[in-house]
Amino acid sequence: MWIASVAWAALVIGVINRANRSRHIPLVGFAMLADISLVLYLQFTRSAVQTVVGNKLTGLELVHVGFSTLAVVFYIPTIICGLSLLKGNEGIRKRHRMFALAAFVCRTMGFLFMFSMWKH
Repeated sequence: MWIASVAWAALVIGVINRANRSRHIPLVGFAMLADISLVLYLQFTRSAVQTVVGNKLTGLELVHVGFSTLAVVFYIPTIICGLSLLKGNEGIRKRHRMFALAAFVCRTMGFLFMFSMWKH
């Protein structure tokens, strides 16, 4: 949980610094990489997908999994649009913001519901 907390904090600080590319990109990049790495770690060490499919989680725990999964899904178009922005495609900025906001909201909800997973 501490890794997820550090990643979420980096994401928040990165969003706050969105006007400063030299801070924004490394912070949100670290946060997204940490989140994706954590998902892979949990799958390989704790069979996370099988735990969800096996009906071994409470409703609140499933809410955490749902929001966290959506956040990772929204990371993909956020990254693609962000890379396009770095190449100078200003026309994609609105889509980047939309996907990034969706990812941020989902990640924040996943973070809040993460504490329902305390026993796991």
